[in-house]
Amino acid sequence: MKKITMSVCSIAALLGIVLTFASCKSKEEKIAEAIELLNQEKYAEGLALYQEIEDVQDTVLLNKLAKLYADGKGFEQDSAKALQLWEKTADLGDPEGMLQLGLAYELAMGGYKKDMKKALEYYEKGGEKNDPIGLYNAALIYLYDKGKDAVEKNPEKGIQLLKKAVDLKYVPSMNKLGYIYEDGDGVLVNMEEALKYFEMAASNNDKDALDELGNMYDKGKGVKKDQKKAFEYWLKAAELGYQYSQYSVAWDYANGVGTKKDSKKAVEWYLKAVNQGNVSAMLNLGYMYEKGDGVEQNWQKATELYLKAAEKGNVQAQHNIGWCYYHGKGVQKNLKEASKWFQKAADQGHEGAQGWVDIMVTNGELY
Repeated sequence: MKKITMSVCSIAALLGIVLTFASCKSKEEKIAEAIELLNQEKYAEGLALYQEIEDVQDTVLLNKLAKLYADGKGFEQDSAKALQLWEKTADLGDPEGMLQLGLAYELAMGGYKKDMKKALEYYEKGGEKNDPIGLYNAALIYLYDKGKDAVEKNPEKGIQLLKKAVDLKYVPSMNKLGYIYEDGDGVLVNMEEALKYFEMAASNNDKDALDELGNMYDKGKGVKKDQKKAFEYWLKAAELGYQYSQYSVAWDYANGVGTKKDSKKAVEWYLKAVNQGNVSAMLNLGYMYEKGDGVEQNWQKATELYLKAAEKGNVQAQHNIGWCYYHGKGVQKNLKEASKWFQKAADQGHEGAQGWVDIMVTNGELY
């Protein structure tokens, strides 16, 4: 007798049994629905449906769940569970799982012991699947790994992997190669190559590369000195929020270098850098408030900025706030505070501060 195979849903239909729609869906349909539920942030429903499906081998779903567990989004944060899922995707040949296992071994996460050799193995496996981050991370291990169980250094291999990542349009690799050729890090200094890779990264709006191109043109390092070009590169990076370029743009506006002098614009850019914690910008903006340059003179604001920078170790700011306390400018006169800040600056070799320490000793004012 010929055997007839029928699905559960078909048998139920013949017998007039009503099943839920979900129970009649194929495995692939359930997986797609689970992914959609997670995308819609219906986390509990998506997880429940995933747990109903036997032997899930869909890397999109597994990676999505792993990321949610890793980030603690929708579920309680659980690195171990996330890595169990990533182990599965890695075994299925997915580069995301390989990358995450590499990070787990490199950073000793989720119960994994630090093991740079295993980290490298997973990064390179991901690299073979054209994962640019895996290639980049593997390159850094070959270039810089240190310590007792370090991988043997191989700058040539590291650079080769970075170039593969560049071919995959990975911007951090472009930037890294720029610095490697600029500094002669494992290779001979080659400013033409440095310029090539920095320009490549800059064309992708990499803030660090734009800033470094500004530095190169400002100093004439590997290129003809061109302060107008330097300013243009810094301005691009500054507009992208890079605090060091914001400081450089402000300085150029304040001094009329590479662009027309504009004290008001200098104040604007210094303030942007100050808001990101740039200590040199605090000092210079304080000076502009002190002098009333581009802004109404305001000794109180000047001293506030000097004090902020001084507390972060800026030696000139320490001298300046000491002077303000000594003379009672913007703050109440306070010889104890003046002594403290002059001595801090003098200890760092500031000659002007040492001069004030000597004066205070002579006058019997030093605390």
